[in-house]
Amino acid sequence: MRTKPARMETRDIAAVLIGLEAGLALGLLAFGTTLLAPMGMGILGAVVGLAIRRGRLQLIRRALRSQMRAAR
Repeated sequence: MRTKPARMETRDIAAVLIGLEAGLALGLLAFGTTLLAPMGMGILGAVVGLAIRRGRLQLIRRALRSQMRAAR
């Protein structure tokens, strides 16, 4: 049985774009005109932005589960 692949939510896309922009800006400031260094920093920033978003959601879910268990 096939399951539907996980789709990215609008907020996930926003987190990736914000991370990408921050990474590009940091790469330009840190490495200047070094070939492809700002692009690498941009990709790293996008990955970090998505990881932070997913990690935050995981922490929120854990906290809600523990509160629901405590309410029983």
